[in-house]
Parts: sequence; C-alpha cells; structure tokens
Amino acid sequence: MRKFWLVSLFVVSSGIVPFFTLAAPAEIASTKESFKLPSEVAKTAKSKTALRTNGVLIQSVENNVWFDTIDISFESDLNDNGFYHGLYVRFDADTNYSSVPVYAHFALKRAGAPEVIIHTSSVFTLYGTSTEDWFAIESELLHSLPPAYYDLVIRVYDADYNDLLAEISGFDEPALAELPLEDLSYDKPQVIVVEEDSGSMGWFSLLGLIGIALARRKLRSA
Repeated sequence: MRKFWLVSLFVVSSGIVPFFTLAAPAEIASTKESFKLPSEVAKTAKSKTALRTNGVLIQSVENNVWFDTIDISFESDLNDNGFYHGLYVRFDADTNYSSVPVYAHFALKRAGAPEVIIHTSSVFTLYGTSTEDWFAIESELLHSLPPAYYDLVIRVYDADYNDLLAEISGFDEPALAELPLEDLSYDKPQVIVVEEDSGSMGWFSLLGLIGIALARRKLRSA
C-alpha cells in the first residue's frame, strides 16, 4: 500500500536542522481483504486444466505461478459521471508447486502518470491448481487518482524470498485496461440549486399584497 510521510525542516540560527514529524501515513485507498486457506485443500485440490485450455490469461511474467481467473467490478459513482471510487478485484492463481506462500501488489496506471500502488496484501498461500485459494480486495479509492481510465496491474511475489512470480496488467489483458475510476475527493455528488426569479412574485407575496389592499379599503370605508 503506497503511503506518504510528512517531513519538516526546522531552521535554527546555526543552520538548517532536519526535524522529522511522524504524521499519520496517508493511504491511497482503504482496502478490505478476503481469501480462503482451507487446511485440507492440498488433499482435495480440483484441477482446472479445462478452464486453462478454453482460454489462458496472457501475463507479462510467469515463474511457476500463473493467473487462472480474474473478476473485476466497480461501485460508488456519487456524481454520476461514469467514474467510480469503489473497486473490487478477485483473482485465482495457480502454481506448479504443491503450495507456496505469496503476497500481491495491486496498482493503477494511467497514461502519462506514474503507477500508483493501492494495496499490498497480507501473505496467503497458493495450493497447486486449487479453486479454493482465491484472493480478493474491496478497495475504496481515497486520493491521488483523478478521473481517468486506468490499467490495473497485479503482481504476485514469493513471501519467503520476495521474488516476482507472476504479473498481469491491462497491457496483457483488455479486461484489465481502461477502468473508469476516480478517488473519493473527485467523486462528489452533484448539488442542484434552485433559484427563484427575483423579477416575479410568488403566491405568498401576491396574497400579502391583496391582504394589504383589502385592509386599506376597510380603513377608507370606515
């Protein structure tokens, strides 16, 4: 998860002395994780050879780990502009090993701007070609992501040695490209202000004038 730290410089008469302020880290996104790590999965692993035969996901890096399925969905478009600040990603990766502990980076990349890591996962385990070791994140984008079409980048690393085992992005798979996203600071609901024309009179004003006229009539006739 990408974080920013506030660093201040304290100026004294003898020169500039670095003074570090440990401000709370600012998170790019607020993310929840969900995953399955069944203890008996190694014994009951289900082969997904048929799925891979029907359509293999193309990826940039494959080192004994590969992506089998990836599901993406959006939510929360407060200003109805077609860009969302809620992103859900679920993937299932397979491995040639019986089991391997891993962690994942999730990043967003738009044209002409540096990549932004929105989440670094906790450690989870891949078990061969099991269908039960999927991993998912539900992420609310908070800042640093203006309205744009982003490519999603997912990287899987070996948790013991930090080696890159698998990588996939919108450059490889169209389903991960041009995601309509923006952070919460941009996704403000539209406010409609109704103004009354100052050149016209409302019903209450008209009734008030009629009341005044009637009162004057009574005074004159008295």
